[in-house]
Amino acid sequence: MSSTEGRLAAYPFVLLSELRDAANEHGYRIGPEEAGGWIFFRSASAPGEIGLAAISGSGPFFLSLSLPGVARALDAQPAAPWAKGHAAAFMFATRDELHAGVQAVYRLSVSLPNFPLEKYERAVAGIGETESERAQKFRIGQSIFRDALMEYWNEACPLSGISNPALLRASHMIPWSDCTTDAQRLDVHNGLLLSALWDAAFDAGLITFDPHGTPLPSPHLEPAARIDLRVDNVRRLNLRTEHLPYLYHHRNTIWKR
Repeated sequence: MSSTEGRLAAYPFVLLSELRDAANEHGYRIGPEEAGGWIFFRSASAPGEIGLAAISGSGPFFLSLSLPGVARALDAQPAAPWAKGHAAAFMFATRDELHAGVQAVYRLSVSLPNFPLEKYERAVAGIGETESERAQKFRIGQSIFRDALMEYWNEACPLSGISNPALLRASHMIPWSDCTTDAQRLDVHNGLLLSALWDAAFDAGLITFDPHGTPLPSPHLEPAARIDLRVDNVRRLNLRTEHLPYLYHHRNTIWKR
């Protein structure tokens, strides 16, 4: 654990500008407000608050987070203490690493399970339950779900590395029609952002994943498709605990054994 106790209490203009740039360039443009050695920012398009701090212009830099879910998901070096009322803090050795950290926080914040659901509920408020209106709700929900997965998986298929949006699909582990609540339908942990061929195989039950993210091809997956998918050479999915119940359903209900 690294300590933030050596932070400057008052920031020179150049250093304050650097911290402001790190926030503003990645979606956090409300602020700054300073308290306890932290410079705080918020976003008009993402929940939560971040705090930034630094020892000097050459680092190290510190990032404090108010959202526990984002703090659990962020892959960075923990630091202590964090800002009052926040959930965790992290240390970054360089300015570039800080920028990448703030960008990751924004991406995770807008894809947290509750945020897409809240966005969906606002979007469908006032829409009725006729057949055409339910179809409209479905389209809205699918669009919000895809946007959330694009953010969560950093706009690329984690297996193939493909990042062309036209070739990416929002794949549900528990299909939309089988979900019992809108919260399940809009939960990013119920989805994968896959390239078109991986999505087709996953949706058809010809591929699934074990709890460690390793692909499990179905015996029904033909050799040519296995070669095209490069099943034996792709890296494992970076899964979280929240993914596992959804993936268990896919593996035990949809996957063709």
